[in-house]
Amino acid sequence: MRDTEIDFMDFESAREYVLAFITTLKKTQKQRAVTEEELKHWKSRVKLAESRGEPVLKRGAEQRVAELEIRSHQLLQEELDLKRKVDVLKEKLKATKIRSSLRVDADALLAQMQMLVGEPDHLQESLRKTEAEQALQALKKKIGEGETH
Repeated sequence: MRDTEIDFMDFESAREYVLAFITTLKKTQKQRAVTEEELKHWKSRVKLAESRGEPVLKRGAEQRVAELEIRSHQLLQEELDLKRKVDVLKEKLKATKIRSSLRVDADALLAQMQMLVGEPDHLQESLRKTEAEQALQALKKKIGEGETH
């Protein structure tokens, strides 16, 4: 299953899933911002070490700058990937919402129909049964009289 396959989920589950992706995206953006700030700080340390003529400190700061640049690049790639997935998921979530609103709840529909129309008319059915039984009895009586003559 791919990260963006939410078509089989109900709307609420899909919504929570998309929200988790958005939350992860926001955390990644925050981490990248923090990493960028730290990178600026270490770049200034490189310049400071260079201006003071401290080659050992400069090498250490340059190493930290290189690590932070790699981390920043990784976070940027992750952020772009998450943005793409979030965009796809948001579109699919809209479709899921539409699909879920089109589903018919048979029990709810029956309850609504009963409220509008009322309960089935059992009296008419009972009257028809009684009339049919009376007609059958009359027919049996006629047949019984016809056989005795």
